[in-house]
Amino acid sequence: MSHPMRKPLEDDLFSPQAADDVLDRLAKATDVLDLLRQADQVSPPEIDLWSALILGSPEDGSARLYLHSSAPITPALALAVSESMHDELASCCGSLPELGGVRQAGMSCGDLSAEVINRFCNAFHDQVTQRGSEPIGITRAGASVADGLTLQRWREADRALEVAAWLVGTLTDEGLEDDAGVRDPITGQYSRAFFQHTLKNELARHQRAASELSIVLLQLRRSSAMLADERPSPALLATTGAMIASELREADVVARLDCHRLAALLPCTNPRSGLIAASRLGEALQDAGQLEGWSIDIGVSGMGMETLGADELLDQATHAMLSAGKGSSRHPFVYV
Repeated sequence: MSHPMRKPLEDDLFSPQAADDVLDRLAKATDVLDLLRQADQVSPPEIDLWSALILGSPEDGSARLYLHSSAPITPALALAVSESMHDELASCCGSLPELGGVRQAGMSCGDLSAEVINRFCNAFHDQVTQRGSEPIGITRAGASVADGLTLQRWREADRALEVAAWLVGTLTDEGLEDDAGVRDPITGQYSRAFFQHTLKNELARHQRAASELSIVLLQLRRSSAMLADERPSPALLATTGAMIASELREADVVARLDCHRLAALLPCTNPRSGLIAASRLGEALQDAGQLEGWSIDIGVSGMGMETLGADELLDQATHAMLSAGKGSSRHPFVYV
């Protein structure tokens, strides 16, 4: 999306924008059940049944069910939902072992005093989560009552469903538990907080011994003005983050700032070298088939031997990035 020129620090670079609320709110979930509760809060009220079925070992066909609803539901309905989700997963991914039973379940509801939900409704959307080519689970957004549902309400729910299904893979990956707070659960790159902390430390180190530093900011936007409001999917953000990291050095810090902006911090890199790295990065992104239909605006700032503050560095890079978005709709465009 192309932004008008404005004061670079008009809004905090490290604060998610209002339109990015869905992705950033869900990314803060601490576990799968909390994720479903958050999804319920950011979706239309008509979508009041959120559930996730996580496959267990293929030997016994066991699975874990997580379910959040607006009101209490009966155990029979919970089992019916799990069986329906398993059938949908099998139809999407081919043959799966028979569901041997739900051995573990986590359930919550918005109002315990509300009337119990005991009816199964066919108004639902599902999204599969895979790890590599292997299906690991399925996430569902459903409605206990189909009255009042519209296409626009489903579109709003589908955005939350897409993000939730992506995060299910992260929250069930036991190998990522040690990286909580350091790694971004959406892209697998560094978190916004870690990027901010690292930048602060680099500038503090510069106070002791003069050094060089460059910052690269990127924003993803639809190339077509008719699709300007469309947000990049979690998969696209993850793909872009991985491509940025592969083009830069291992010591460089790549982070996701919000739902359409990423950043890279390049220690011991003068502004000229930072521009060269950003240009090389732009060429690589331009050739990527996964980014077809998307434009990437890139802004660069750098610090030589003189002292600059964090605000000034980010000010320069943000101004360059927004100017790139204003000055070109081509894919990608580097402006310094």
